[in-house]
Amino acid sequence: MESRHKKGFTLLETLVALSVLTFAVVGPLTLAFYSIRSASLSQNQLTAFYLAQEAIEYVKNKRDTNVLAGESNWLNGLAPSGGGKGLCRNIKGCTVDIPYNDIQICPPDGCLKMRYSSETGFYHQDTSRGVESPFTREIRLDIVSDYEEKVSVIISWTERFGVRSFTLEENIFNWP
Repeated sequence: MESRHKKGFTLLETLVALSVLTFAVVGPLTLAFYSIRSASLSQNQLTAFYLAQEAIEYVKNKRDTNVLAGESNWLNGLAPSGGGKGLCRNIKGCTVDIPYNDIQICPPDGCLKMRYSSETGFYHQDTSRGVESPFTREIRLDIVSDYEEKVSVIISWTERFGVRSFTLEENIFNWP
């Protein structure tokens, strides 16, 4: 009599083995995907925070320079180029190009994206230099009183996982 019991895997055993193997491979790949996503998000959030803080410091520096120079207008120099009176107090806000010391009112359809120069390592607004970055920076000044202004910096950026933004606010004072 011949034995019909052959050694080997049945179809069901093979499917179970493949399922276990699939879960063993997919788990670490999913973890790696979320780690890369988180690292990218963290890098962009950190850059955005520094861009917002840089703009606040620029405004404070302008205020300090005016006060130390004895200017009667402690916010002198924060008006948009071309003699505008808005001082970034309009609905559209303004952009501050810190490396080139320039302030411009944002166009009606929104502020332009910042550009990044790999030569200098700086973000700026000069469209003739560098490459377009994902970041947009808008600055608004709001009157609180004759000696106090609220500075709001809105940073927004687009990444693979959607549009993100946050606002950094600080009140500055005329301190003569």
